[in-house]
Amino acid sequence: MKKILLGCAALAVALFYVSCSSTKQTTDDAAVINSAPKALTSQFKMLTINAQHNLKDKTDVKRFAEWVKSTGAELVAVQQIVRATDSKPEFDAFTELLKRLDMRGTFAKARYYQGWDSGNALFCMYPILQSNVYMLPTGKGRTRRSLAFGVFEMGLKSVAFASTDLDDEDLSERVKQVYEILSIQKSLEEYPIVVAGNFGESPKGKGPAKMLEKYLCANSSSEQTVGLEQHVYLPMNGKMKVISAEKSYNKNLNANGLLVTVEVTQ
Repeated sequence: MKKILLGCAALAVALFYVSCSSTKQTTDDAAVINSAPKALTSQFKMLTINAQHNLKDKTDVKRFAEWVKSTGAELVAVQQIVRATDSKPEFDAFTELLKRLDMRGTFAKARYYQGWDSGNALFCMYPILQSNVYMLPTGKGRTRRSLAFGVFEMGLKSVAFASTDLDDEDLSERVKQVYEILSIQKSLEEYPIVVAGNFGESPKGKGPAKMLEKYLCANSSSEQTVGLEQHVYLPMNGKMKVISAEKSYNKNLNANGLLVTVEVTQ
């Protein structure tokens, strides 16, 4: 009888431990199922600045490239940079800067400038997947404007960028050019575009106000960048956010650039 009671007690203890183990396993499994995986994120730095046609020789480009590298920028938007032509074949600021930065790049001609082709450029340390040139509307007698477009493989995902230089004298011209940028974005919905460049006025102006209907302005994240004419606009899709924005002064060009750190969510 005693042996039977001892056997029953042992069996009860064993069943208790099996039950507890089963309950713990079930709880652990439920925790694994219910815990959503963290979204993958990556960051990149981009710089935008107007060269104002002041990259006139290899020495200028060398100094500029050293400054760009000191900022840590992985993608650079440059406006008013020149390329060689048949009449001026001896110097090409765009190609020289590509070599100095050891980056990939694309150039969008806007107009002729003192014998050179002048326009906007994008430089990036990551692979370029595609590029294009878009002309922006300009009135009769006005300086022609363009938008350089490129898609780059930025770590977790591909990101589209644009570099542009809007009319800095005529508000109606700027507004027409902003409308065209928004139209280009609409036609490329598979690639939400990060737009950077010289907008000819502060982010509180009427041209930028139209951009803010579809974009978030990185300038607004810092007091030192809210008055700059260099802007960076991020798609309003929740996939990108500004980590920091800062003014970056280039002494040789006597110009302020905008340096922005962006976080991308997969």
